[in-house]
Amino acid sequence: MKKLFVILFFTIALTNVAMAIDPDLVILTEKIDNPISGNGGPSKQPSVSLEIYQTDNVFFFGESFVGCAVSLLVNDVVVFSTEVNENGLVTIPETFIGTYELQLAVGDVIYWAMVEL
Repeated sequence: MKKLFVILFFTIALTNVAMAIDPDLVILTEKIDNPISGNGGPSKQPSVSLEIYQTDNVFFFGESFVGCAVSLLVNDVVVFSTEVNENGLVTIPETFIGTYELQLAVGDVIYWAMVEL
């Protein structure tokens, strides 16, 4: 009975911790500079979207994106730039509050999403 109580206690405690740190899913899509071709149709189809996670001002990109450039933009002006660290994370300073365009450069492809900080 004591073992069951201990297991139940840790299960509830871990569930509460997980709920307190519940990250938001952010979908990044490929940024296309010229989406209209000469015949009026799209010149290029976007690649597969990327899923990242956000908790407050911390973004988890995953270890496969280590070293990739990440930028915050307002009205097409870069206001903050960094790289994905060795843990797959990017931490934005808490002084950034509001809505920003988040860009991730993977080689010559730029992915983007609007995010709220």
